[in-house]
Amino acid sequence: MIPADNHLYEFGSFVLDAGSRILLKNGTTVRLTLKAFDTLLVLVQHAEQVVEKEQLLKEVWPDSFVEEGSLSRNIHELRKALGDDSSEPRCIETIPRRGYRFIAPVTISVGEGHAGLTPVECDATVIEKHTFARVISKEFEGADRPVEALSPVSGIEAVAPSDVAGRSKKQARRAAAVVAAMLFTGAIGVFVYMKWPSVSTAPISRAKSTLVRVTNNSTMEGAPVWSPDGSRIAFWSNRDGKNEIYVMDLDGSNVKRLTTNSSDDDNPEWSPDGRKILFDSQRDGNKEIYVMDGDGSNQTRLTRNNAVDSATSWSPDGSQIAFASNRDNSNPFNFDIYLMNADGSNIRRIVDDLEYDAEPKWSPDGLKILFMTGRNGNFDVYEMNPDGTGQKALVADNNSDGSPVCSLDGNNIAFVRNIDGKDQIYVMDADGGGDLRNVTNNSANNGRPSWSPDSSKLIFQTDRDGNWEIYVMSVDGDLAQLTDNPADDIDPAWSPDGSKIAFSSNRDGRDHIYIMNANGSAPAQITNSPGEDTEPAWSPDGRRIAFTSSRDGNKEIYLMNADGSKQTRLSSDQEIDRTPKWSLDGRILFLSRRGGRGGIYVMDSNGTNVTRLTYTRAGEAVWSPDGKKVAFNAPSVEKIAGQYWLQLYVMDSDGSNQRMLTTNPDSLFAPCWSPDGLSIAFVVEKLKLETIANIFEMDLDGGNRRRLTIGQKIDGKPTYSPDGARLAFQSNRDGNYEIYVMNLR
Repeated sequence: MIPADNHLYEFGSFVLDAGSRILLKNGTTVRLTLKAFDTLLVLVQHAEQVVEKEQLLKEVWPDSFVEEGSLSRNIHELRKALGDDSSEPRCIETIPRRGYRFIAPVTISVGEGHAGLTPVECDATVIEKHTFARVISKEFEGADRPVEALSPVSGIEAVAPSDVAGRSKKQARRAAAVVAAMLFTGAIGVFVYMKWPSVSTAPISRAKSTLVRVTNNSTMEGAPVWSPDGSRIAFWSNRDGKNEIYVMDLDGSNVKRLTTNSSDDDNPEWSPDGRKILFDSQRDGNKEIYVMDGDGSNQTRLTRNNAVDSATSWSPDGSQIAFASNRDNSNPFNFDIYLMNADGSNIRRIVDDLEYDAEPKWSPDGLKILFMTGRNGNFDVYEMNPDGTGQKALVADNNSDGSPVCSLDGNNIAFVRNIDGKDQIYVMDADGGGDLRNVTNNSANNGRPSWSPDSSKLIFQTDRDGNWEIYVMSVDGDLAQLTDNPADDIDPAWSPDGSKIAFSSNRDGRDHIYIMNANGSAPAQITNSPGEDTEPAWSPDGRRIAFTSSRDGNKEIYLMNADGSKQTRLSSDQEIDRTPKWSLDGRILFLSRRGGRGGIYVMDSNGTNVTRLTYTRAGEAVWSPDGKKVAFNAPSVEKIAGQYWLQLYVMDSDGSNQRMLTTNPDSLFAPCWSPDGLSIAFVVEKLKLETIANIFEMDLDGGNRRRLTIGQKIDGKPTYSPDGARLAFQSNRDGNYEIYVMNLR
């Protein structure tokens, strides 16, 4: 338990006021979730000391069971808010296998109203007393209420206030009046609820797909590659008759032709510093490798051979070039892989195989080279060391794969797979694991993927419009962002008819329930209590919504009509009740800490007949579509890779026949049944340098696991549309939590 503290902690440009629970940077409030603030407070209270993970978990979540992933998520949030870097920390240092240490110099003093206290000494430095003007904000209402820690993929706590210091005297008097009214209201024990606000008809500012067409020409464009600084795209086009190299801005504007030749020039590749471009040219009668400056000047031939030299790739340090050639083979279709210095000297073969080997691409760290090979009877993606040793398959199956390229963060590989005669783009983990994700899935050919510098997008060529054009999309595919607000929008839930999505948002300072159209338009706030309203769940007939609220001082389950009227409390217990889910017959599953341990309960829709289904620690439960099963997560029955990770389970609707579906060395959260009842979507939380969480899907027997989202962010709370064609989820991929929808078919 974090003890009461009224001190001010100053470090760098930040001031942490423990009493008022505010973090300021240069006088401006920094938004933090409640548990992230608590984590920071514990660390600064023990500045220069190693705080063990167990101690942090105990002090930040004194009455809850949480995984270390929740702590990692808080540290990630704090580092982002403080502008800290885990690789070169200035504030929070990670102590491997132990915990964390706050290493920035901290001065400690007492806030206004505590002048009689003695200044605190820290690091043998006597600290002078400072005064601090406290800010009274409506957003502080209920700041000391009981809370339960949530996983980064299962929910978000209340945020700190967004007001800043230095209000006018008139504002201060108004704030004092508000505080006096609050005290009076609290004294008599009466809550006066405001009327539910009317529906906002203004559309949100962004409800669009991330799939963008960059070129629009009646001729052909292909082989797009991002410049290292992310400002330009190089590509080839035959818009002027022959294939030539062009560059353009990211939106397709400012197109500039770099080569002018009577033969084809294509396959551009930027140097790591962005100053030069490699390309293939047939100006000498056969395909050779050339290099030029980024503006098209100083075009220089690098290879001189009667064979075909092509598909070039720079080493990360720019000193070497990998390419494919059939120069040493009598069979013109037998290509091997070569290296040369950046000036074309010292050519040597590193792959010598009887079959086709081509398309070499360096990994960002320079330790591996990806390539395509036909040595197994079909084309597969391989990797090797830069000297050609250690060749091994990353994807070896009966599919034809090629064009591999590693993301700049080193975490994922995009490649092209031929499915039913059409090329589609896939992404997999960089280690070649089986978690594949197809990011294109249409009747067109899609190829030559290239990563954006931040590894969040892919640019590629496609003939979906009848000729080859260039498109850019999210790494997750044709993804639509439904909300766009500085606040956090979380907990999406489809209405049964698929026309609406309910969600919770803190856009007015507290988490309340909103409803929007399924395309993200016309968001409407339907709750406005003095507490936090979260986790909406539609009734099967779409007429009512169950939700979690802390309006009465403790998280309980509430029920309301779909328009926000007739809000009624269903559960009443001194422990926390949360996360309601409806069954087809009108009952409601929910989680509760009754009895001191988290368990799964069920009750009738009027709050009666409360029954406990699990007597072991369990959470995040959801009914199967037919109401006969319940999926949930709970700690593994045995250690997996040395720990009791949260895994997915299924049980009968009465709590019997519990069985564990997964054995994953990561924590799994937020199970969600597909509408046909044949699959379960869920979230895998990986603890690397920072916590990341992506969405996966699997069959009911735990097999056929496939990846749905990709990347270095936190995706959570997946929910299928009623027709199973789309998946809504929350993600912080743009800095704060927003709601996204992706197509599944």
